[in-house]
Amino acid sequence: MTSGNQNERKNRPKKSRRNILKVAGVTAASLVGVSTMGSVSAQSRDGPDTDFNPKNRDEVVGFLNDVDEKPEEQHQEYAKELSKRQKQAIGDLYFNAEWTYSTHEKNIVQTQSNYETANPVTSATGEVGGHGKVYRHTQILSWDYNLDDYKNVNQTLDYKLMGPFATFQGITEKKVEKSATSFTATLAAEYAAEIAGFERGGEARIVSRGDEEGTHEVLTKKAPTS
Repeated sequence: MTSGNQNERKNRPKKSRRNILKVAGVTAASLVGVSTMGSVSAQSRDGPDTDFNPKNRDEVVGFLNDVDEKPEEQHQEYAKELSKRQKQAIGDLYFNAEWTYSTHEKNIVQTQSNYETANPVTSATGEVGGHGKVYRHTQILSWDYNLDDYKNVNQTLDYKLMGPFATFQGITEKKVEKSATSFTATLAAEYAAEIAGFERGGEARIVSRGDEEGTHEVLTKKAPTS
């Protein structure tokens, strides 16, 4: 998992902890002699604030951003301190991510005889506002064509997990249906936000059509939020 572009981080909400209230509370406690012995709370340690308000989106995003700056092996440790409502709030951010789609053609390769190779790549990318990209689901297609025929259809999944707690749950459907002059390629997989035992996600699906003329068309685009 990668933590995203450093420049992108500079422009997103940071540090969800409510510092002024907490510092004031600690000062008041020290004045009346309240003991602070024992385990260090999430409010006083140098780390993500696990006391954020799950109803406040900015605070939820702030926690997600703070966790993103920590080593990946620590993410679930912070998540264990969260309440069920806090975990659900993070899951909602992922489930309601904004999805964008793009297709580009890789270099067309001249094959043997009179065939050429089409190689379109279609991606679905999910992004949480204020945080950044969290998932990417990509269908990579290739086939040979010569205007009268097509052959050697190949379909590959490429995916990327870019947000804390983002997980890949596996391919749910991968098939190619052929006809005389064209084919339909379906590629679907499950993605989820997994937060210390709580999980929320869904299926991403891309269905494309290719033909003997090298034409490519995306027929279906479905994100885990659908």
